[in-house]
Amino acid sequence: MSGSPSPTPVISDVAMSAEISAATTFAPNKAETPAMKRSKKVKKLTKKDIDEVLMHDIIELRGHNHWDWDPKTPPPFQNFEELEVTIGSLAQSGEGLALLPDRGEGWVLVVPFVVPGEKVKARIYRHNWGYSHADLVEVIQPAENRIAKDDILCKYFSACAGCQLQHISYADQMKFKRQVVENAFKNYAAKYFAELPPVDPVSQSPIQSKYRTKITPHFEALNPKHQSAGTAQPVQIGFMQAGKRRILDIEECPIATPIVNEGMKTMRAEVQKNIATYKKGATMLLRESNPIVPGTESNDPPTITKICVTDHKETITEWVGKFRFDYPAGSFFQNNNAILPSLIAYVQQQLHLPLASSTPLVASSDSTSTSTSLNHEIKYLVDAYCGSGLFGITCHEGFKKVLGVEISAASISCATNNLVLNKLSTETTAFHLDDADKIFAHIDFPSAETALIIDPPRKGCSEEFLDQMVAFLPARVVYVSCNVQTQARDLQGLLDRCYAKGLPGYKVEAIRGFDLFPQTRHVEGVMTLTRL
Repeated sequence: MSGSPSPTPVISDVAMSAEISAATTFAPNKAETPAMKRSKKVKKLTKKDIDEVLMHDIIELRGHNHWDWDPKTPPPFQNFEELEVTIGSLAQSGEGLALLPDRGEGWVLVVPFVVPGEKVKARIYRHNWGYSHADLVEVIQPAENRIAKDDILCKYFSACAGCQLQHISYADQMKFKRQVVENAFKNYAAKYFAELPPVDPVSQSPIQSKYRTKITPHFEALNPKHQSAGTAQPVQIGFMQAGKRRILDIEECPIATPIVNEGMKTMRAEVQKNIATYKKGATMLLRESNPIVPGTESNDPPTITKICVTDHKETITEWVGKFRFDYPAGSFFQNNNAILPSLIAYVQQQLHLPLASSTPLVASSDSTSTSTSLNHEIKYLVDAYCGSGLFGITCHEGFKKVLGVEISAASISCATNNLVLNKLSTETTAFHLDDADKIFAHIDFPSAETALIIDPPRKGCSEEFLDQMVAFLPARVVYVSCNVQTQARDLQGLLDRCYAKGLPGYKVEAIRGFDLFPQTRHVEGVMTLTRL
């Protein structure tokens, strides 16, 4: 069983809006149902709590967005009821969806670790508007393309929440992730989706295991009551259990690099030895670093060693092709070094695509903007959200000047240091600190000759950033994102702003996923835009 469900069937206090679109909203239903009043464990959900992405997938499976089911009645299941269902599709979360047309006017079950077409037994444990979550109990009729249990990479798979797709072949994982990217733009850039190019096949990771250079295991402190009573308590050190708010004890993680797993052994022993000294639990950091062996700095090449770092403030050294990056262990940097050279090469290629006139993307309503040719050569590069300088440094070749911009002083200091480490000229490449509402304030490059790289956090670009981007209008944009849904939303926001100002906007040249996290549901998106 998962979670801590009430023994009384309950439905979350949320009603779905009448229509769902790229601007999907969900409105709270103020009237509590009798089932809610009987249960003190029900947490009222707000609009932000609803999994909007999942609801898009559910509606696509059902074929429509209409429910005759009365939200004042309990859901059409008992808690912990077990059902045999057939999986119809995979949601973008990697979970399976099963449509039950004879229950609740087409209720949907959400079941993890399944393959479309399989018949499975599932146990229900939580309810939402129009769908319920269930644990996988048994695969009754496995799909032909399911990975055999003995061939699955990790012995903790399906108990650990870290990976969602180890039961699916890597080729099928790539098909799934390509569909995730396509669905993101279909749902969150709906006004322009018909004019977008087909999504390219996902670029594969060179290795599908032992690739993660960073993991963050957790542990809980001992229960003081049990401790004072002398009751034995197992020490759980690892990751969250699938569907539960409890930690699963993990001795090693097969998708982490060997040196990180060695560090995990040491860390586990230290925590177990000193567990009585912890007043509360903690999240540990384990990160691979590849420093130069002292005394070999002048060698060509220098000797590199591998170590596992556990101190957030310690410096990590990472190599991406010929480039060296030093950054604090607790800061952000991509966690799959194996795929970075191909990602960088693709971004470089897209930055230097020829500029040519094209037909603008037109919203499905009535935009009448016309295009104008850009007969300029791209000479300048702006790296927004530059962090420690990954893209600005690796993509500097072929540009007259490069400027990285950040709102974090620590990141700018790190990026500037990496500039020196890689012996790049500060006359042609520089990093600048600016406020969020003045991100383009110190950029004096001509916009018609400037390319922009965007690599924002999961929440995507801010409204202020998109406003400034439209004011500047770079000739080329390469948008790298760890969240393809917010990436698609930002595309629609950008184009809407352009057309509202009577500007021609941008042509989407290409959309491609990169598999930075094999065995999981996550996919990195790279989108290329050309100003019209």
